[in-house]
Parts: sequence; structure tokens; C-alpha cells
Amino acid sequence: MRKKIPDSKVIEQTLGERKLVLASNRGPIQFERGKDGKREWRRGAGGLITALDSILKATKAYWIASAMTEEDSQVAKNQKLLGLPEDDPFYWIYLLDIPPDKYDQYYNEISNDLLWFLNHHLFDVANEPTFGSQFRKAWDNGYVAVNKQFAQTIAALTKGDDDPVIMIQDYHLYLVGGFLRQLKRDAVLFHFVHVPWCSPDYFRILPTDVRQAILESLLTLDIVGFHSRRYVRNFILCCQDLLGCRIDLRHGKVYYRDRVVLVKAYPISIGVEETRKMLEIPEVSEGIEKLSEITDKYKLILRVDRAELSKNLIRGFEAFAMLLDTHPELLGTLKFLAYAYPSREYLKKYSDYRRAIEEKVAEINSKYGNSQWQPIDLQIDDNYYRSIAALSRFDVLLTNPVFDGMNLVAKEASVLNSRDGVIVLSENAGAYEELRDGVLGINPFDLEDTAKKLYQALTMTPLERGLRATRLKEIVKRNDVLKWLRHQLRDIEKVSKT
Repeated sequence: MRKKIPDSKVIEQTLGERKLVLASNRGPIQFERGKDGKREWRRGAGGLITALDSILKATKAYWIASAMTEEDSQVAKNQKLLGLPEDDPFYWIYLLDIPPDKYDQYYNEISNDLLWFLNHHLFDVANEPTFGSQFRKAWDNGYVAVNKQFAQTIAALTKGDDDPVIMIQDYHLYLVGGFLRQLKRDAVLFHFVHVPWCSPDYFRILPTDVRQAILESLLTLDIVGFHSRRYVRNFILCCQDLLGCRIDLRHGKVYYRDRVVLVKAYPISIGVEETRKMLEIPEVSEGIEKLSEITDKYKLILRVDRAELSKNLIRGFEAFAMLLDTHPELLGTLKFLAYAYPSREYLKKYSDYRRAIEEKVAEINSKYGNSQWQPIDLQIDDNYYRSIAALSRFDVLLTNPVFDGMNLVAKEASVLNSRDGVIVLSENAGAYEELRDGVLGINPFDLEDTAKKLYQALTMTPLERGLRATRLKEIVKRNDVLKWLRHQLRDIEKVSKT
């Protein structure tokens, strides 16, 4: 058996004396004012922060990000690297002070209202999008300008480093690599895209110069990473169809001008032990105890999602209603807990979707419920501990996104659940490619298919439930978040030597 190299050693072998820089819109920490009026900071949540924690601690990497809070903006005005914790720093943060109007153009108008919708196939293409002067202003003065600001900041912070390793994250920063390549010719540039990548035909929605700018910027890098082989294939085909690049689909390579760009899938995961330890938090234990009042009486269907369009909540509720129509014997025996986190409600499409979710749930509860039993319990708020408790106790988890870059909820559920819960998972979630042997896959647009799979999950034998649950735990444990990081580091090491 090949001896596993410790993660710190892998990082050391990869980087040597070179500086590592991470860049993302949101950084690993946020600053706030405490009750005593003093500035304090807290670590951010999310898979990306968890995944990169070990590399921060091992390398003293720089992390460049946008100021997100008012207190962040005050810190950003100092225009200097900040080491945290102050007594023994392993976070070295540089926050960009971006004017609010420019940030709104970059983040809301382009990143979220255009690129997010494009990446997740959310446009009603008969009516949207349309591109006029407002779009051009937001693209040039917002998205392009902020991406250039990121690149210039990274170049300045690595002025004394000849060949730094720079890891750029997600769809907010597609142009950073192109600007950086002009400023740091010898840098090793890696861009990880955490959202889906669409097919060439759908990518043609973007204006010609915009799609060309995005693709050409990404092709100045050494490596472009995605969560799924499907997205790797889509990206490579976009390069072939829209730029005329020579490609090698089998080996994941795009030949562009004088460069050979590696395009590869690195499915992100979770820290298994860290996730399990969440069950020991008092608030989570209290939540589990409260849930026993439900799980003692009903079979529990659960969903934990953001209340936004790509998560496909309404079709999930409609499929549940179809299940009740088809199997009336289930009335009064089930409880559907829907825990949804508010998301981007400053955008009209999102606030409209929230109202539509609430109306659909009210309609279903009115039709099927009574004074003793309401089939759906919808909670739209931010309560992470409650969600962790529920993920440990469900009988069936429904996760049916239209498209999703990965979907870590399915992986968290696999290691948290103690009841051999069955996961019904969209085949358009990035996680499906990895978890398909342990889940029930569904077409997220097919209500009948979803209803049938919900029934199959509810009536599955204990033996099959146990086998599926064991299989999922094995997959997630074997492919944990550090493996995701190790694979990237090893490929960075390879391209560094060429």
C-alpha cells in the first residue's frame, strides 16, 4: 500500500519557497463591532473556507477578497495585509475597498443577475436577457474594473516573488487571470469554478465580446478546475466551438495560442470529522431533542436549501403534492420540513420567488392538511444549528436543484444522518456524479419521477436503506475535503515543472 503523504508535506513539496495567493469575492473572515464597541472578527462559513483552512495554516498564504461588511470597509481603508490572529497569524488578509456603486455593478448586475443565471440555466430565453447601455456600463465600469483591481492588487502584493502560485475562485473573478498574466508572466495561475458551466449553445447567450473575454482570460491560466466532468466537457467544447481551439477531451486539455491549459474535475467535499463534531454543539443537541416530537409520530422528509431559483423548491413541493394524491394512505403519516435560507432578496427575482414558495406551501397545506396535521413546515430564516439537527434525523432528504455546482448538503447529510436516511438527488447536481451509487437520482423537471422516487425512498426496506447509507458514508469519507485540495496541489506541482 502506498504511504499517504501528510497534507503539510504535500503543500511544502508543491510550493517550496513560492508565495501562495488566494483570491475570491468573499474572504475567510468578516469584521464586526462587538457589543463593547471593539472590532472583532469571525471565521466565515462554507465549504470553500473549510477546504482552504489547512493551506492557510501551512503556508501563511495571502487571501485577497472584497470588503463585505461596514467594518470590513473600515479595515480595507488601511490598504495593508492584516495577520490574524494577531498573536500567531495564519490568515493574511487583504480586503479591497470597492466603491458601493461599482461593487453593485460588479456583484449584483453582472455576477449574480447575469453570470449566476447563465451558469445555472435560469433564463427565460424567450424574454431575457437583453443587453443594452446599462449592461455595458455595468460590465465595463463594474465587472471589468473590479477584476482588474483584484489583479493589480495581487501583482503589487507579490512584487518581490518571481513565480507565485495564485488560486482564483469562482465566477465573480473570471477576468482576473487574464489581467494577471500580463502583470506576472511566470506566475502559476489556477482558477476554480464552483458553479456549473453550460454548453456552448447556452453560453452563446452572452454578447460575443463578453464570452470571448471570459474564455480568453481563463485560457491564459495553467489550470481551470470544476466540480464535475460534465462541466469540464462543457468548458472545453465552448473553447472549441467559440474560439476555434484545438482540444483533447480525453486528457482534459485546451491548446490556446502558445499555451496548453489543463481542465480538470476536482469535486469538492467536506471535512468528515469536523462535520460530525457539529452534533456535539449544545444548540444542535437541543434541536435533535425537539425533532423527536416529530420523528416519534411521522416519517420525516427534509430539504435544506437557500430560497433561490436554482434550488427548485417549488417543483419539489409540487412533486410532494403529487405523492399525496397518488398515495392518500400517506396523509397524516408524513412531515415535510423545509428549511430555507433567505438569499439575495434585494434582487426582485429572488424576492418574487420567495413569495411564490410561500404561496405554494400555503396552497398545499390548505388542500391536504387539517387542524391536527399540516403536511409542510416551511421556515425561511437563517438557523444553521437547526439544519444540522434535522440532517441527522431525516428519513428522506430531497435535494432537486435545476443545476448545482456541487451541493454539499447531500454530502453533509451522508455523514450526519443516524437513521439510514435516503437521499433523493437531482442528476444535475455536481454531487450526483460522485454519489450516484448511494442515492436515488431524479430529473429535477419531472414531477412524476420525483414523486415516485420519494415513495420508493419512504417504502424502501431497512436492508437497502442501510446499504445505501453505508455506501454514501464510505464515498464521502474516502473523498474528503483534503483530498480535493491535495489533487489540486499535485497538479500545480506538475505544471510548475513544465
